[in-house]
Amino acid sequence: MADKFDKKELLNWIETQPELKFIREQANRTFVSYDSSEKDLNKRISVIGKNELDIKKGVLQKLWELVWVPGRQLRGTSYSDENLDKRLSATSALMSFSTIWDMVCTFPVLFYVMKGLAIFTIPAATAASLLILAMSNAAGKFAMDRNKGNKSIATFLLFIFFILSLVKTAFSGVGLELMGGSQRLKNLKAREVLSQKSLLNTTRPNTQVYEALYKNSNAECNRLAQAQGKLDLSKASQKKQWNKLQKQMYATAKGVPNTDVDYLLRNHSGQLGPCTIRTYIDNIDGVSDQKFDASFSNLSKIEESLSPLGLLYVRSRGSYYSHFNGDGLAGEPYEMGWFNIDPSLGIQVKSDCPDNDKKCFGQPRWASGNDAIKVATVDFYEKVGRKDFKSLGSSLIGFLISIILSVTAIVLLFGTSSDRKVRASRATILNQIRNSIFTKIRNSKG
Repeated sequence: MADKFDKKELLNWIETQPELKFIREQANRTFVSYDSSEKDLNKRISVIGKNELDIKKGVLQKLWELVWVPGRQLRGTSYSDENLDKRLSATSALMSFSTIWDMVCTFPVLFYVMKGLAIFTIPAATAASLLILAMSNAAGKFAMDRNKGNKSIATFLLFIFFILSLVKTAFSGVGLELMGGSQRLKNLKAREVLSQKSLLNTTRPNTQVYEALYKNSNAECNRLAQAQGKLDLSKASQKKQWNKLQKQMYATAKGVPNTDVDYLLRNHSGQLGPCTIRTYIDNIDGVSDQKFDASFSNLSKIEESLSPLGLLYVRSRGSYYSHFNGDGLAGEPYEMGWFNIDPSLGIQVKSDCPDNDKKCFGQPRWASGNDAIKVATVDFYEKVGRKDFKSLGSSLIGFLISIILSVTAIVLLFGTSSDRKVRASRATILNQIRNSIFTKIRNSKG
C-alpha cells in the first residue's frame, strides 16, 4: 500500500460499496470531535479512540452480560463483518438461553442442597445458580479461541462446558419434579417408609393360626419355669443360671423397629422367647372378637382416609420426624387431640415435640434436602426407564428442551470456533496491518 492516501477517494469507495454497509453503520456510531478553530480542514474532524472515551459499564450491565453474552465477545477485534456478527449473536443467544433454561430448571435442586441455611437458603441457591451459569458462559465464550497455541485450552474449555451442561441437563427434569410435585414426592417417601415397616395396610390377625405356636411356647415356657424353680438362688452359680433362663424365656426381637404384635409373631418368632410369645398371644386372645373387629375396622378407616404422609405421622411418629418436619395432619380430615390420664395409674405421657419447636408446626416439609433430591431423582428416572411419559408431564418437556438446547449450543460453539473468520478476528498479524494502515491515513496530509 502506498505511503500517501487520498482520503476522499477512500471515503467515496466506502460509501459506494454495498457490501461495506456494515462498516458505514459502524462509522455512524463512532464518536468524533469537531474543532472549528483548526485551520486545516482535514484535521477539524478527528475520531475519538476508545481509550480516550470515558465509557464505563454499569454493574447491572456487567451482570447482564454474564447472563446474556453479547455476540461480539465470541470474537476478537482484528476482523469482523455484518454476517459474522449476526452468526455470533445467534450462537451466543442460543448458548445464553441454554444456560438460563438450565439455571431455572435446576434451581429447586440447589434450593434443597442449601436447605440447611435457613433464611439464607434462597440467596445461597440463587448465588450458586448464577455462579454455575457464569462459569458455563465463560467456558463457552473462551472456547471460541481455537487459534494456534490455544487449541488445547479451547478444547478443554469446551469439554468443561459439555460437562456442566450434562450435569445440569441430568438434573433439569428432577428440578421440575421438585418444583411441581413436592407434595406427591413426600407421600411417595412416606409410602416407602410405611411399606418397609409393614404399616401400609393392616389386616386383622387370625388368632387361630397361633394355636400350634401357643401350645409349643406355653409348654416350653412352663418347662423353663420349672427348671428355674429347682435352682438355689442363694448360690451364685445357680443364680447366674436362673438369670440366663429368664433372658431365654422373655427374649425380644433385636433391631426390629416394628412393634406390631402380629408382625413380630409372623416374621420374628424365632427371636422371641417362649414366654414372650405366650404373652403376646394371650394379649390378642384376651380381647373379645367384637372389640377386636371394631378396633381393626377403625384402623382401616384411618388408613383409607389419610394420605401416606398423615398415616406415617399417626403410626410411626419417630420415622415421620426422621424424614419430615411440620404437622403431618395439616390438611387431613383428622386432627390431633389430647386426653387426661388418671395420675393414680402411674402412666406418664411424653410429648413427641417440645413446646415451641418449629419442626412440629406448619405444613409438612422435608427434614433433609438430600432426601427430597434422592426421591425426585429415583422417581423421575424410574418413570423414564419404564416409559411412563404421561405422568412426567412438564418435567419431561423441560428435560427434553434442556437436552436439545445443550447439544445445539455445543455443536454451534465448536463449529463456529473453527470458522476462518472467527479465527481471523483473533489474528495478531491483522491487528498489526490494521494499525499500520490507520497510522498512515492519520499522518497523511492529502
